[in-house]
Amino acid sequence: MTPEEFIRNVSDAIDHLMELYAQGADGPTYLGMRLDALELPGEQRAQVLELFTMAVGEATHSLICGLEGSCALGQSQHSYTLLDHDGNELTGELGELHYKCLERGR
Repeated sequence: MTPEEFIRNVSDAIDHLMELYAQGADGPTYLGMRLDALELPGEQRAQVLELFTMAVGEATHSLICGLEGSCALGQSQHSYTLLDHDGNELTGELGELHYKCLERGR
């Protein structure tokens, strides 16, 4: 797996999670059920879902950058090495690749 493929997979997983949230209780996710319980009008619901997408994207980006050592994970800042099942190193450019996905609105 390449770093690009890894980030694409992460982005796809986030997109899938957002689709489940948008389905509300039919998702089924706890967050989706809570969103349904708010009984928001369509435009407000869409705005909340957009905030969910931004929050999950930013949290994921922080985690990726933390693994690469460019920011802290909790109280410590270290570099970690992420390997795929074939031993290919995936770290080193993941933060930049993921940031580009966020810029594109994924």
